[in-house]
Amino acid sequence: MPRRSLEQLLIDESPQALVVTSPEGEVWLWNRQAQQTFGYSADEALGRPLVELLVPPDHVAEHEALQQRALDEGEAQARAAMRRHQDGRLLYVDLFKRVVRDDGDAGGVRCFISSYRDVTAQKVARDAQWIGQRYRNLLESVPDAIVIVNDSGRIVLFNSQAEKLFGRRREQVVGASIETLLPARYRQAHIGHRSRYHGAPTLRNMGAGLELFGLRGDGDAGVEFPVEISLSPLETEEGLFVMSAIRDTTERKRFERELQEKNAALQVANQAKDRFLATMSHELRTPLNAIIGFTGILLMRLGGDLTAEQERQLGIVKSSAEHLLSLINDLLDVARIQAGMVQLNPEPVDVGALLREVHASLMPLAQAKALAFDIAAPADSPVLQVDRRALRQILINLCNNAIKFTEQGSVGLALSQAQGRTRIQVCDTGVGISEADQQKLFGAFTQVGDPRRRPEGTGMGLHLSARLAELLGANIEVQSRVGEGSCFTLCFSSPLAATS
Repeated sequence: MPRRSLEQLLIDESPQALVVTSPEGEVWLWNRQAQQTFGYSADEALGRPLVELLVPPDHVAEHEALQQRALDEGEAQARAAMRRHQDGRLLYVDLFKRVVRDDGDAGGVRCFISSYRDVTAQKVARDAQWIGQRYRNLLESVPDAIVIVNDSGRIVLFNSQAEKLFGRRREQVVGASIETLLPARYRQAHIGHRSRYHGAPTLRNMGAGLELFGLRGDGDAGVEFPVEISLSPLETEEGLFVMSAIRDTTERKRFERELQEKNAALQVANQAKDRFLATMSHELRTPLNAIIGFTGILLMRLGGDLTAEQERQLGIVKSSAEHLLSLINDLLDVARIQAGMVQLNPEPVDVGALLREVHASLMPLAQAKALAFDIAAPADSPVLQVDRRALRQILINLCNNAIKFTEQGSVGLALSQAQGRTRIQVCDTGVGISEADQQKLFGAFTQVGDPRRRPEGTGMGLHLSARLAELLGANIEVQSRVGEGSCFTLCFSSPLAATS
């Protein structure tokens, strides 16, 4: 047999992967076993840097140290060195490297000859045994599926909860890449994510990081399901391991999806309700105004004399209609705000003049209860660019509440300015509000305090006032103590809203 053919046969049939590289590290020879071990064909490998083909980025320093040792000593070896397959998988290899020089040991470097033996199975078996002895009994009792991988991403521990979750027996997966537990379309990307994590391992809490899917069963028959994981690096004398706790989130995702769908349906229904109420203003108010108007005419005896009983009954009709109209007005105002149908018409408003107007309109209510109703509005009061109707409604609501909840003493309406900001304060000596009730004071349909002592009302006044204040760029603050009275302050946040 020709000498060259015999050499080629020996190279190709070698049981180990043989690679010859130039002094600069380019591949000159790549035998058949190298192709089987690392995935690259000879045509794909020849002429390319060995580091680019086989060495993971975080193992380049180790590769260079081995190369230097071979230069210094003529040969070097490494046990269970990590190298990379063409598809991204990490392998463990026993590596022997020899330097070949021209003219014996004193000559320049001619090439490097490297031989590799894949020992991944043996290394994973040792890691699985070592991890199992220390952690298996402990991790069998936890409620989550637990999977531990070594630094090549190979599974070395798979507890019974993981067997149930993934529908795979322990002996089927130990030694396999962690990517086998993922649907095929996620595997290649996950190799990159895993490599970056191993480069900078940190504790990652459950639910943080990537949204992942698991594969229950194997191959095409497997069923995908959503999972969340926590990651915990384990630094040991045997190297780095990563423990994953894994949970199936199928039911939670289904519940969240159903909840979102129900919320969307409720939002649509709520918006329809708001639009209905907001557009029914005229239709609801017109008949009530007619009832109130005609009842007033009858009470004025324009249609003839009334008996005492008739007058009493008509008074009840008029009072009830006015109360219902007030309730409808509040509901419609809130509905218009929530439906975004309120159109503000900012105009210059003399705030002091508006306060005096409100004071005059509510004075009869205060006098009927023998309350002092004081006002403090300086002559040079500010002019605000606001919606007059909205501001008047807020002040009416606050003052009306103060009078309603005060049995004796006084109610005060005051206007002040500080640092260019306008503040309107309504204070009373009424029943006061507890701290607990103050937290829910501005909610819709909310009435606080002793139910037996609550005056008649809808529970919408303060809620409506707070929403209108937001639209005006203001807010309402409250200070109160039970039995000592309350102070409500309307604060305009921007000093630019006011002009002298």
